[in-house]
Amino acid sequence: MHSLATAVSLRGANPSSRRNDYVSDSYAAYSRQLRTFFQRTVSESEAEDLLQELYVRLIRQVDRAPPTNCKGFLFSAAANLLRDRWRRRAARRLDQTDSLDGFGDLKDAEEHDPSLWTEQIEQLEELDRALGQVSDKAARAFLCHRVEGCSYADIAGRMGVSVSMVEKYISSVLAELRQARL
Repeated sequence: MHSLATAVSLRGANPSSRRNDYVSDSYAAYSRQLRTFFQRTVSESEAEDLLQELYVRLIRQVDRAPPTNCKGFLFSAAANLLRDRWRRRAARRLDQTDSLDGFGDLKDAEEHDPSLWTEQIEQLEELDRALGQVSDKAARAFLCHRVEGCSYADIAGRMGVSVSMVEKYISSVLAELRQARL
């Protein structure tokens, strides 16, 4: 197998071939670790979808300029994919639920009072900012607990950490929310 660095620097090979070698080598080297990373928080089928989406991002990046640290790029992008997925789910669930610690029913707010709708959108933006201030693990734990209704023990099992660590993660998010005055 070519190393990731030499796959990009092969002279005489066409760019498409170099890109394919680079992506193939990175898949062989990191796909198992990335799949495990995803499966700690999502189902097996979702993990496969995320892995595919991740490698599409890698291909796009390699077409522009290959990352100097492929493993770092992949895991950083993987964490961002998970965060984006959790945020989309949280927004979807907030739209379908009656409340989430002070968030009213967005559908009713829109139908009855546009100012309430604006206020709740601002609260969601504050929630998003607060989640951006904490670690990815803390954000995942918080969303899993508050949005999916998972117990601390379930979250600990999914994430491979102790229940007390889950408590710390959720406490850190709550502290950020208090600071943001939500």
